[in-house]
Amino acid sequence: MLLQTILVILLAVIGAMTIAAVVIPGFGSPITAIRSFLLLEPLFLIPLWLLRRGQFTLAASATVFVIEFVVVAAVLAVGAGAAGTGVAFAIPMTIAALVLRRPGLIVVTLVSLGALLVGQTSLVRGATPLPGGALINLFVTLGVLGVILDRFGVTLRESLTREIRHGREMERTRDELVVQAARLQEANTRLTQEMSEREQAEDARRAIEAKVLEVQKLESLGVLAGGIAHDFNNLLVAILGNASLALLDLPEDSPARQSIVDIERAGQRAGELARQMLAYSGRSRLVMEPVELSELVRELLTLLQVSIGKGVIIKLDLPDEPIVVDADAAQLRQVVMNLVINAADAIGDRSGTIAIRVHHLRATLDYLSDVHPEAGLEPGHFAALEVSDTGIGMDAETQARIFDPFFTTKFAGRGLGLAAVLGIVRGHHGALRVYSEVGHGTTFRIVLPLSASSPVPSDPADDAWRGTGRILVVDDDAMVRTVARRLLESFGLTVDDVADGRTAIDRMSAEPAAYDAVLLDLTMPEVSGPEVLARLRQIRADLPVVVMSGYHEDDASKTLGAKINGFVQKPFTPADLARRMRVALEAPPTDDRESDEEGATAAG
Repeated sequence: MLLQTILVILLAVIGAMTIAAVVIPGFGSPITAIRSFLLLEPLFLIPLWLLRRGQFTLAASATVFVIEFVVVAAVLAVGAGAAGTGVAFAIPMTIAALVLRRPGLIVVTLVSLGALLVGQTSLVRGATPLPGGALINLFVTLGVLGVILDRFGVTLRESLTREIRHGREMERTRDELVVQAARLQEANTRLTQEMSEREQAEDARRAIEAKVLEVQKLESLGVLAGGIAHDFNNLLVAILGNASLALLDLPEDSPARQSIVDIERAGQRAGELARQMLAYSGRSRLVMEPVELSELVRELLTLLQVSIGKGVIIKLDLPDEPIVVDADAAQLRQVVMNLVINAADAIGDRSGTIAIRVHHLRATLDYLSDVHPEAGLEPGHFAALEVSDTGIGMDAETQARIFDPFFTTKFAGRGLGLAAVLGIVRGHHGALRVYSEVGHGTTFRIVLPLSASSPVPSDPADDAWRGTGRILVVDDDAMVRTVARRLLESFGLTVDDVADGRTAIDRMSAEPAAYDAVLLDLTMPEVSGPEVLARLRQIRADLPVVVMSGYHEDDASKTLGAKINGFVQKPFTPADLARRMRVALEAPPTDDRESDEEGATAAG
């Protein structure tokens, strides 16, 4: 860079002097100036060309010798005595000291001294010779200048070398810092990403743990509620059965008749409570059939309007096309009733609106990941039933507990309405979402799988049936046996009852043809209902057996190992028991063993 600067400056000086000679009169001969420029310019372009090609040593040597050539030529032309001769020789000596070091300085110095001697004796016309003393002084001056320039050049080169080395070290340090900064930036980016991923994983883990805890809580509460409801149903069988029998025995004008009717009504309300507990536990009996949701809501409209306050308006948003689901119609009615009554309670004494909407819903995986309960539904099209209100709304703490059994914000509430809704939805393999904000009302959206079937009407029960035959009642609860026996006798049947499964097996073993049907309890100590059923089928394969239980038929079927002829859920009404016994006694007899053998033969 220094050498290139020197060359450029010299070229600029020569060019400026040439222009001055041409432009300024008396400054010099223009023709001579132009000739000199044309001669000197190519000489200075040679080191510049070498410098551009990276040949620094050759370029430095060429620069020194070009300048030295110019000075020597000038001395030879004008003589050693011309003014400025010493300064002219000092220029190439200085450049040589800087760029060519000591050997180059010595050569330039010797050439300069030789040029002085030649110039002193030059025969060129007009040359100015130096006096002897002046020539000696110039020789000494150039020699001393050479020594000084040598020391100065060494010192300057060392300083420049140190500066260059320091600069290179600083450059390397800067490059290393840049690399380290890039690595730190990359490491910081990775760390930030890892922390973000770890936080996301931790949030996902906490969400999964919360869902698992919620499922476990619901399962535990469901088991508790189902067990209580089962035992409660056994008691209700005795209460309702004895009340029904008492009404049959009492005359119409008996003063005790109204008390018995009140007892029966209270027992039925208690049975409804037990059914809600079973619905929450998912163990209520389901009679699955195609149900058109819009028609179900229309049928309930009158009942819903008389169940809410006068200031509350019900608005329906029902589609023209049918939306059908496979469901228990009675339980879906209970769901709608519970949600509407809950909405009316949220509105209170104020005026408000309850909107019931039925529509198709396309649910995504993200949508189904935030439902109650965690149903494991696949994304797709569903039927949606919404109940919205303009009530007071709920905060997050209340929303977290609304499905807990016996949790209520009402003064006279039992806390089973929404718990039963959740259990019914779970039993239908559906899901439920809640949207609520304090002061802005609440929306419950129930999501149910669609059905490809159409609704079918159900046949009414025959309550006036009377039959004949001998029935064996098997139940470990004495009150249930008594009520069942008396109800069956009121149907015209002959009844025997036993308290355990072992006795029932012994009686059937002793007299296989003595009984026309058996009414069997599912849950008994020692020998269970399924074990008794299996032994009865071995003794007599065509014996009609009706099973009774506080659990619904689906759960009972999972524990039974043989076919049954009917199922009646506790607490049952006389009409329920009559319908099941009629079907069992009047159906054509079948031999399960023969059917199994025929199926095995066909399979073989």
